[in-house]
Amino acid sequence: MKPNPTQFTPRRRGFTLVEMLVVITIIAILVSIIVPFVFRAMTKSKVATARTDMLNLKGAIQSYHNDYSRFPSARGSAPNAKGGDLTFHLPIGRKHADGSPQDASTWANPPQTPDNSELMLILTAQDLGSNKNHGRNPKKTTYLTPNSADDTFSGGLGPDGVIRDPFGNPYVITVDLDGDEQVADLFYRETGVSKSVAIGLVRNPQNKTEEEYVLRGSVMIWSPGPDRQVNSKAAALDKQNTDNILSWR
Repeated sequence: MKPNPTQFTPRRRGFTLVEMLVVITIIAILVSIIVPFVFRAMTKSKVATARTDMLNLKGAIQSYHNDYSRFPSARGSAPNAKGGDLTFHLPIGRKHADGSPQDASTWANPPQTPDNSELMLILTAQDLGSNKNHGRNPKKTTYLTPNSADDTFSGGLGPDGVIRDPFGNPYVITVDLDGDEQVADLFYRETGVSKSVAIGLVRNPQNKTEEEYVLRGSVMIWSPGPDRQVNSKAAALDKQNTDNILSWR
């Protein structure tokens, strides 16, 4: 039986413009809901990684101190923090190797500090710089094995020897160089910052004239956190300082 050439054959109908716009709108709504959730989850994961890094750093520094009865620093390193302590790597005003700023912090005249690479060369038993000929770690003990980074703005131990948090901030480390079992950090001793005691610091009993807060212990580590910013004129839990990641909190 031959087909009738006049017989109607229905054609498949495609999407109309309205239907396509509805689908696109739904997808956009779903993306607007999901993306912030994923971003928050990623940020929380990076903060948790930073806290683990700080715990490992603190443990490595204390282990070194137990072995050598001193903190890992270059021979002759002088204290730069109030009370005779030593702060490493305030990132304020510094730039990455590609020339981009490490942060956009509010601090008019930040003090200059040595890189935390000074500690890392010693803790990782590298025969370089502050540990040339293993002078500051003669037992050649590897106290820390951090993840490596290929650049100077990612988390991990960069090619410049600086260790950074997952947001690209160098860890700011202060050690109790004078052995009084309290640490006065260069940033958190600032008058505008230290007025907030809710971050776990205590009033310095040795300072009778100023309201100064210190950490009871031997090692203090922090980073500017997800926003990569600090504000020396704001309280410790206010403005750009709100998301700072602290080893003692």
